[in-house]
Amino acid sequence: MGKKVLSAILAVIVCVAAWGCTGPVSEPVQENFVATVLEINGDTVLVEPVEGEPERRSADKITFCVAGFEDIGASVGDAVQITYTGQIMESYPAQIHATKWEMAKNKRHLEYTEIWLDKQTAQKQDNDLFDHIIITEIYSNCFFAVTAIPLPWQIKLNGQLPEQWCVGDQVQATYENVYRDSEKNRIEADFSNIIASDWQPDPMACYKPVIYLYPEEEMQVSVKLALSGGLTCTYPAYENGWQVTAKPDGTLTDAKGQTFHYLYWEGVTDARWDLTEGFCVRGADTAQFLEKALEKLGLNRREANEMIVYWLPQMQENPYNIVSFQREVYTEAAKLDVIPAPDTLIRVFMTFKASETPVRLPAQELTAPERKGFTVIEWGGTEIS
Repeated sequence: MGKKVLSAILAVIVCVAAWGCTGPVSEPVQENFVATVLEINGDTVLVEPVEGEPERRSADKITFCVAGFEDIGASVGDAVQITYTGQIMESYPAQIHATKWEMAKNKRHLEYTEIWLDKQTAQKQDNDLFDHIIITEIYSNCFFAVTAIPLPWQIKLNGQLPEQWCVGDQVQATYENVYRDSEKNRIEADFSNIIASDWQPDPMACYKPVIYLYPEEEMQVSVKLALSGGLTCTYPAYENGWQVTAKPDGTLTDAKGQTFHYLYWEGVTDARWDLTEGFCVRGADTAQFLEKALEKLGLNRREANEMIVYWLPQMQENPYNIVSFQREVYTEAAKLDVIPAPDTLIRVFMTFKASETPVRLPAQELTAPERKGFTVIEWGGTEIS
């Protein structure tokens, strides 16, 4: 056999060894399943796959190591989701190479039995309180969700969710028997139908400006908004303005006797936002940045917390955020008329734009007037695409 032929044969052998019979060597396939924690012994965890998981056909007990993993706070009896690669090793208990574990959000094997809110003290609401929602957790008898337009509400919808819907899906639900706990921002309802939702945020929209009223004594207050654009959502309903009774602790009561923590509006405006100065913040540093900035801008801890909870999920995963707090542009685009006139008016409106790289721009000076007398606070924001 000639040297050239032998070399060719060896090349083929090397190629087959490197690539295998079916092509290039691929990345290890990752599988995941939901299980109940049976034991935790140091870095070793013993679980039982729940009914319906394919892994349960291989073993009713599986053990794996969590050394080097983040502590997820799991305890015996908790439902967890485990991601692993490779085969389930035939031993008893069976063993796997886990790459991740987290608290399970798909708990279809469990029935939710806790009291979510007290319907004796909660407020009965209309059946159109929310529209597009994102599923966050699933049980056999209910599921939990948040609004697609981020609001601080946590929603529980009673009923068995069809199998085709998963955690993370955006849907529209038809529902009834709605109750709201305004203190805990919890909503509970019975759903009757679910359809897919393709709603996307409008880059020109002002999302969730909310208005707090703090009079020195209980009194009637009228609030009107002149927006250069149009309102798309208000709560309570904006009927030629809001007419409420305000208490010093911020509790607002409308003509129907319903109470609120703040006045909410959303709208579309033709304002041209000014980004010539502001801040460039790493996504991971967003919470710390907002805590300091909002304090300087005059928000108290509760108000700042509600603003951060609303916007943080949309900002923290970005590599960087270019943040600018609008002043004259916003107050001109959304003129506020409060009667009686407040002694202190603080309006905080944040615009932000995601960026892959850091950007240098002049820093804004953040200040606020001293809060005294009848105080009106507003915060809101929008993402610029």
